[in-house]
Amino acid sequence: MLPNARMTTHDAMTTMNVPARFDVTHWPINVEKYLARTEKPLHRAILKNYLRHLLLEVSGYWDQILVPELTVDVPEYRVGDRGTVRVLSGKAAVEDFYRETYESRSNVMGARTMNMCVENFGVTTEAYWAHVVPGEFLHDHDVDADPDAHYLMNYNIFQVFAYTDEAKLIGERIYVDSASYRYEKLPPKDVVTPEQARRELAPLLSRATLA
Repeated sequence: MLPNARMTTHDAMTTMNVPARFDVTHWPINVEKYLARTEKPLHRAILKNYLRHLLLEVSGYWDQILVPELTVDVPEYRVGDRGTVRVLSGKAAVEDFYRETYESRSNVMGARTMNMCVENFGVTTEAYWAHVVPGEFLHDHDVDADPDAHYLMNYNIFQVFAYTDEAKLIGERIYVDSASYRYEKLPPKDVVTPEQARRELAPLLSRATLA
């Protein structure tokens, strides 16, 4: 290849085609599109589970995620961020993780751009992630945040979701690039509240539940 030859790529993280404004429906709509062009039955079943799971989580239905239809009895999670890894083993520990996110009103999140792959083992994603959080949520981040404001917390994230041959979630391995954190203070009109997210995602969740 010539030194100045241009390399074409469909790598979302390389092209960084990031929407200017966070849209909570952007990520699940793109998962729907990926599902529509996926043909292998096991892969379709895994993606359907993944889509329903993410919609339940972001909509705040934390108590409907770890049901036998979607998840194994003893899920295993590893969440790595800023030099620590949080290990969650079993339904109670993982359910507390989702409940805490809901109760802190920090469940509104999603990929602004993402690479995604589904295989027999499960789903792998690499994303530029956005997380709408109250300023008080950032008390342990190295940022001078207004506790009465809301922020769009952006960062790069790598996730692996493991599934059984029956397309039930076994667990998640989530690793954040801690050096990539960026914070945008949001004007009130741009804050996506948990209630707004639930309303906007309701049609997608309905489709995911019926699929």
